[in-house]
Amino acid sequence: MKLLKTLLLSFMILGSLKCNKIKKEMNEHVPDYSYKNAGIDKFYYVKKDLGNTPIIPLIKPYNISSIGNPEEWFLDTFVERLQNDLGGGISPILKFNCHKIYIYGYKPFEKDEQDSTFDSPEKWFIINTQEKQLVYFDKELDFQAELKKLNLPETFLNPDEVYEQYKQDPVLPWFPEDIKKQLQEAKAKQNK
Repeated sequence: MKLLKTLLLSFMILGSLKCNKIKKEMNEHVPDYSYKNAGIDKFYYVKKDLGNTPIIPLIKPYNISSIGNPEEWFLDTFVERLQNDLGGGISPILKFNCHKIYIYGYKPFEKDEQDSTFDSPEKWFIINTQEKQLVYFDKELDFQAELKKLNLPETFLNPDEVYEQYKQDPVLPWFPEDIKKQLQEAKAKQNK
């Protein structure tokens, strides 16, 4: 009888844990309409695209998305048809920042195991979103000199950490002030 009670209690505990896990997974896929209903541009609050790919909005219309196998952060430069000598995007993005009209960061060397002609060189980059211009730097010192010239902060963010923060709170530091205010107000209403 004691064994039967123990088994029954174990099944109840496991069932409860499984239900909580299912509820959590369902909540992740049920859209939160509080931001949409507040009239906020979805660019600033959508955390995953239609293919369930994690995205971080940068300066509209630019974002970085976590794609591939293994997953790496990819900045699509084709969205504004930037002249990009490395193709339609920059990846993997290991560190980045956004300030005013600039998106800038670093991508390491990537070796193509099948064909060395497709090796991707190490680069530092700056995108001027207003002039729709992408500039690559082969040397970190040249990149740092340009950051100083443009008066850009020399601090960098890890995309994985930013995404985890963004999932909890969609207000990112580089968003326009009016968007930040709208997101904060919508979130406050949501938590009531």
